Amino acid sequence: MYKPLYILFFLLIIGATTGNAQNLVFNGDFEIMDTCPTAVSTPGDMQIERCTGWYSPTTATSDYFNACNSGFVSIPSNVLGYQPAFSGNGYLGLIPVHRAGNDYGFWFEYAQTKLVKQLLPNHKYEFSFHINVSNFSNDYSLRSFGAYFSNNPISRNDFKPFDNVIPQVSYSDNSFITDTVNWINISGEFIANGGEEYLTLGMFPDTSNFDTLCNYITFPCDFIDFSTYYYIDYIELIEMEKPITIPNIITPNGDGLNDIFQLNFPVIKTEIYNRWGQQLFTSSNDAFWDGRTTSGKEVPEGTYYYIIVTEEETYKGYLQLLR
Repeated sequence: MYKPLYILFFLLIIGATTGNAQNLVFNGDFEIMDTCPTAVSTPGDMQIERCTGWYSPTTATSDYFNACNSGFVSIPSNVLGYQPAFSGNGYLGLIPVHRAGNDYGFWFEYAQTKLVKQLLPNHKYEFSFHINVSNFSNDYSLRSFGAYFSNNPISRNDFKPFDNVIPQVSYSDNSFITDTVNWINISGEFIANGGEEYLTLGMFPDTSNFDTLCNYITFPCDFIDFSTYYYIDYIELIEMEKPITIPNIITPNGDGLNDIFQLNFPVIKTEIYNRWGQQLFTSSNDAFWDGRTTSGKEVPEGTYYYIIVTEEETYKGYLQLLR
């Protein structure tokens, strides 16, 4: 006896693939290196560049520490203090801000990298990183440190601050960052505009209203002359899962309510079939279905079946059309 194809559709099971979310920051734990660091950075020797994928976007001298070194930039003991890595054998270090008198002015250090891929518009991301205050530079503490995502790399041909940008994620606690023992986790969520491909870490300040805390450790504090130094380790940027919504009923009667079959996530292909397995509609992008065939003919009320293909998985199911 002939069995129409629609019986097969009732047997379809919606499948899903699962996996760990991808960290969009390459070498976010600073374990991969071109060569072992040998010293702190100087204007003619940017040691941070030995950490694969990372560099300073200004002429200021951010540093790279790794346990492969047995001297000034080793881990856990180095020229700036004693601090085991949060993860693995490497971390970065930089001066968020330094000021040496009114004549010299401010000095800011940053670290920058290119992301694994561009961020998608209107997608939500979670970003986190860990910082620690070095033992030998904790006379002053800050409560401003953040991460800025941009479509193009930002840069300066000096050591002045990026004070005209607003970081998407920053330290939000009212307290100052003073811990020289534990790693402090800084994290936050943000919605991407789309196209962001570069990450810059550091302090994005208003130098006219600078906020510091004097710890009174080695000498009396003077705002005219101060410095801080932070280690950075284990950075993650994860695209957050967006709830999948697939309508199970549409009423294309022109009243503006449930008129179309539209999805809230990006797709590669959408196919609509009738109960006999005949394909009525197909789209190779995010286009919606309004209850018509690909040629524009209205279909009657009834049960229809969809196959939705995305980069990650394929969804299969049915929907009801009422007019």
